[in-house]
Amino acid sequence: MNDELLVSRRDFLAKSAGVAAAASAAPLLLAHRARAGVPPGQLGLIGADHVGITVPNIAEAVTWFQDVMGASAPLTFGPFSGSFLAGLLDVDPAAVINQITVLRIGHSANIELFEYTAPDQKTTHPRNSDYAGHHIAFYVTDIDAAVAYMESKGVEKFLGPLPVTGGPAAGQSINYFRTPFGTFIELISYPRGMAYEQARHVKPLWSPKENGLDSEVTTVPGLLGIDHIGITVPNVVDAARWFADVLGFANPLTFGPFSDSQGTFMQDLLDVDPRAVIDEIRMVGGDRGPNVELFQYEAPGQDQTFRRNSDYGGKHIAFYVEHIDKAVAYLESKGVEKLDGPLAVTGGPAAGQSINYFRAPFGTFIELISYPHGMAYEKTAAVPLWDPRDNRK
Repeated sequence: MNDELLVSRRDFLAKSAGVAAAASAAPLLLAHRARAGVPPGQLGLIGADHVGITVPNIAEAVTWFQDVMGASAPLTFGPFSGSFLAGLLDVDPAAVINQITVLRIGHSANIELFEYTAPDQKTTHPRNSDYAGHHIAFYVTDIDAAVAYMESKGVEKFLGPLPVTGGPAAGQSINYFRTPFGTFIELISYPRGMAYEQARHVKPLWSPKENGLDSEVTTVPGLLGIDHIGITVPNVVDAARWFADVLGFANPLTFGPFSDSQGTFMQDLLDVDPRAVIDEIRMVGGDRGPNVELFQYEAPGQDQTFRRNSDYGGKHIAFYVEHIDKAVAYLESKGVEKLDGPLAVTGGPAAGQSINYFRAPFGTFIELISYPHGMAYEKTAAVPLWDPRDNRK
């Protein structure tokens, strides 16, 4: 790509980001977490524990994360089958979980990989603009070095690194990649913070920088851990309000819209249709642990169906809670659709954890997880998974 084209695209991003500056000056949701809608102690949420994704071949995915990103894979369990999975995970009664492997990369939330077989399994990968679209964003201290490393490993790369130079998100630089198994990985860096942080009475979003600037359990230069999980939702305002009312998350950062009426900027940056429009992006988060980035798209051919956990593109976000029974009762009191549980895992390497899945109104599965006394695998693991209770505020 020649320098002239790159500069024009950077100018485009700066101008598009600037459109949201006035709107974000008076955001829909209060930025103070202390004023969020969850009474103290009822939910007991610590932070994101992991993001779960369904992949076509788990052996391939585990090997890729280990070889390319230097992941540790200390916890593997399964298989699981039986009609109980339908009530537990909202999958076909004949679905089979062939294997679950949980990875650690850096010092932030973990990644839980699933391989399913199911009679109704969708085997196409969603685009970022589809309702099932999602990505996992890792914070890196030096985005140029990290991007060069990913390129050296032959990872499919999109336009970037691209600095955001205008609007409330100014200060961040990003680059998307796609893994061989269809998952989008983003690298993000904002070593001097972002513009929205300068607003009065705004508490910045949590960052893996809070846990220190040294890399751990990774081979990607300067990678600290998961910064956020990005998900596409039908209505970004409704989704942000749900995170505030139910989980007590703040929404200090709102920006967009982004589009390109004539060129291929959106396709080159995010692998969406060239005429796709991001109506708005909202970043929501709690006191500790990775944030959730909410996208609202309009796009030709947009798939507006939600994926099941057994589909390619199936995903969930798991939050660690102090007391599973109390947290489950709280979400039920808020009217959140609950699946079977809480389920205590009493055997195998994952023994010690208790879980319960819920489905948010915007189609994303939310898991509550707790393991107050640890899990069985820890007795022999050379490198344990990251524990969200170790996140610094």
